[in-house]
Amino acid sequence: MISLRTDRTAERPTLPASAIAHVMSLLETRSPSLPEWFEVAEAYRYVAPAPTVPALMEAARTYLEHREALLRLAGPRGQYLADHNPAWAQLRRVGSRRDELWLSPDRDDRLAWFDYIRTVDPALATEELDIAWDNEPADLRREFLSRLSVGLGEHDYDILERGLDDPSPPVRERSIQLLRQLPESPFAERMATRAHTWVRLETKPLRPRLVIRLPGSLDDKAPRDGIEDVGAQYKGIGKWWLRQVVTATPLSLWEAMIGSPHDVLRIPIEKQWHEVMTESWTAATVLQKNPAWASALLERDGRNTDRRVVAIAHPRERIAYILAGHADNYLLGVDGSALLDGIDRPWPLAIAHKLVSALECEAAKHAASGEELGIHSRHSHYSTLRSAQARFPLEAGALLLDAAERTASTDWQRAFTETAAHIEARRIRLDVLRGGQ
Repeated sequence: MISLRTDRTAERPTLPASAIAHVMSLLETRSPSLPEWFEVAEAYRYVAPAPTVPALMEAARTYLEHREALLRLAGPRGQYLADHNPAWAQLRRVGSRRDELWLSPDRDDRLAWFDYIRTVDPALATEELDIAWDNEPADLRREFLSRLSVGLGEHDYDILERGLDDPSPPVRERSIQLLRQLPESPFAERMATRAHTWVRLETKPLRPRLVIRLPGSLDDKAPRDGIEDVGAQYKGIGKWWLRQVVTATPLSLWEAMIGSPHDVLRIPIEKQWHEVMTESWTAATVLQKNPAWASALLERDGRNTDRRVVAIAHPRERIAYILAGHADNYLLGVDGSALLDGIDRPWPLAIAHKLVSALECEAAKHAASGEELGIHSRHSHYSTLRSAQARFPLEAGALLLDAAERTASTDWQRAFTETAAHIEARRIRLDVLRGGQ
């Protein structure tokens, strides 16, 4: 049995009334500060006062991305209300093998149960899906598989192997997509066997290089693993096969064959195969979420690194990359924002210094242009300013106020002071939580 009802309200402090007003306001504006607020509230194990629980339950139904955090605030009383209000049935957080939501004829109820259980016991969700598999329609099998990304792991190997034999093409396709993310699965082992046969390290007569020798035809099990005889014909069927295999091969194979990710990315490759190998390694890095490979790609490609790869690189290395000045000429752009994705809140003060300095340069260019809007206006940097409100350390407010005093652009003065005010409001909200006021 998995239940929130094991909480004993008496042992949890009551959320201050002013904090309830704060969170409802943050929800209404979909503030980027919400994750930080919930993190602190959960650290103190707050439970909402009884009169406010219905509003939190309704918010949990509306704001899906914050549903679980709101339900934890609503606590046992919220679960009691969910038991007695059909409109909130999907907010019930009691799960077991024979839970009535999972046995419900309503597919939305079943998906709600499955979504929640994947967050707390993904193996149980998979086990129940395996039992029900043959009785599910194809579209619902595909829908359940689409939810396996949460909690994906070795407990999913068997159901995904089963998916490879499914009569429904979308189910097979989704199974393959998920298996490519599991570098220790039997599927990955089969791909590694193919890759090891097709690609070898040649050490003579010159320096080491990779040599590709493709088979004349595919093995009998290749179609089941998603390797097809059709593909991007302008690149050749052989390259299509190679791309499918290398993309799904564990990156550890290349490390065992050649060395570190940096060594692999520097290895000479036969010219006709170089592009497909490097593109496939990039795709594998994204699928397998490998931070060492992502960092190596970032070091090699800099600004040209695939944004999906950048976000996987270890935050410590991304911070070092920024502070070393490597991103100075693009930190405020889309490529620069990828460097900051996933870095723990609040950002280091040194990162705030870098961003404020870059924004001041934009403010100076805006003042010199004499234009009301334009690429250097505050409006062109809305996303960065909004991120600063939620992710700058609290002491960075002083940096922004100093910048406001220095800038000649009235519009940018307002941008800096407003951002500093948002940071101060964050401090006040967090003080309420930490002080229980």
